[in-house]
Amino acid sequence: MKLVASSIKTPWVPISVIVDIEKSPVVRACAFEPLDTLMKKAGPEFTNSTVKTVSKIDDVSQAIKNWLDGDLDAMNSLKVLQPGGEFTQDVYAALRKVKAGNVISYQDLARRAGRPQAMRAAGTAMRTNLIAPIIPCHRVIKSNGEIGAYGFGVQIKEQLLLHEGVEF
Repeated sequence: MKLVASSIKTPWVPISVIVDIEKSPVVRACAFEPLDTLMKKAGPEFTNSTVKTVSKIDDVSQAIKNWLDGDLDAMNSLKVLQPGGEFTQDVYAALRKVKAGNVISYQDLARRAGRPQAMRAAGTAMRTNLIAPIIPCHRVIKSNGEIGAYGFGVQIKEQLLLHEGVEF
C-alpha cells in the first residue's frame, strides 16, 4: 500500500480522505472528521508514519469537489475498499446503489443487502463505514420517516440530504 491523505473543505466541516495510490486510486477511508481521528478509526496500518499528507489527491479530490459543486453522481466511479465481512460488504454495495436525492429505511437496506430481517446488523455495518459520504450511509433514515442518527451528527446528515435535494 502507498497511502496518501488530504483534507477537503466543504460547506459544513472539512472531509478527510485516505487513498491507496499504489496502482489506481482506491479510497480506503473518508469522513467528516480530522485526519488523525480518521486514521485511528481506520486501524493500525493507517498511522502518521505510513500516510503521506498531500494538498490534493487528483481524481478523488476532484470527484468530491464536483459532488460538492452539484454533480451528485461524481463520486460513483471512485473505487473503494474497507474491511468487513460478507454481509457488511453487501450493505456497502447496496448503499452505493442508492442514488443521490433518495433515501431508504434500515429495513429496506437490509433487504437490498440480502437479509431482510437483519436491520440491526445493517445499522452496525453503517456504523463501521469508513468511507462516508462515498458509501452514502447518510441516505438511510428510519422507517417512520425520521432522519435517524449519523456518526458525524444529525445536522451534517440533514445538510448532506438537503445538498442532494432531499426535502423532509
